[in-house]
Amino acid sequence: MATDTIKMGKRGTLVLPAKLRKEFGLTDGSLLVTESRDGQITIRPAYAVAVEIYTPERKAEFALNNALSQEDWDIAAQEVRGMGLDPMTVPNTDPNRRQSLPSNAELEAAFATLEAQQPEIETA
Repeated sequence: MATDTIKMGKRGTLVLPAKLRKEFGLTDGSLLVTESRDGQITIRPAYAVAVEIYTPERKAEFALNNALSQEDWDIAAQEVRGMGLDPMTVPNTDPNRRQSLPSNAELEAAFATLEAQQPEIETA
């Protein structure tokens, strides 16, 4: 670990050595986190992640499109109605999706068939 001595400027400004800026990919405007820990000041790169705020329509889209069965879809549709939306008009959803889904009983039967087709796994 190489160390460099730097001098603090007016208003607390610091100039990081070029080799550190290059090593950590820091450029003008890069975010840094400062911490006081055990009598030392640490500076490290910070990473900002954009947060998507979901609209009620987007939440409704997720709920309806992730339904696995007709009964699942019915529950999602009830939640969507609770948001004040009509499940049949939610953007990016198929209003006929419910009819294309299996019932819970059909879904369980399909899973049982798949499980029966899986070879037994031996455990020691």
